[in-house]
Amino acid sequence: MANIKSGFISGFLASYIAASMMLMNNALHSIPEVHVARTLAGILGFPDQALIGWIVLLVSGIFVIGGLFAIYAQRLPLRSYLAKGLACGMVSWLLMMVVFMPLGGAGLFGLDRSAVVPLVTLLLNLIYWVVLSLSYRWIAGPNLSNQVRT
Repeated sequence: MANIKSGFISGFLASYIAASMMLMNNALHSIPEVHVARTLAGILGFPDQALIGWIVLLVSGIFVIGGLFAIYAQRLPLRSYLAKGLACGMVSWLLMMVVFMPLGGAGLFGLDRSAVVPLVTLLLNLIYWVVLSLSYRWIAGPNLSNQVRT
């Protein structure tokens, strides 16, 4: 049985860590081509309001993705929650590169901005999903009775 509350908590932890990394990048201006929240706000029709992008990122990261992971994690054909996180991270990154980036005007794989964009977004996606999957496995613990521990 899915533990939605554990999914939300895990989604919060993963979103907190990924958002912290993005905010540090914004504050340090280390990779200015990577501005996911601003791009998302632009796609939604609010190009000058990055706060809208941040709100959508956090709400979807906590409630939508966290909840869906809680529902579908046990159905994934991988035994290890680390492998589930890595697989989901690769799939979400690929969707981001072929759908989200072109819609945001960054071109396929974000290459219109910089060659570093796909690498940084891959790292952010993998970190988000690994934190989500492993924290979900740890928090939901006994509720995942027939799963192998990672």
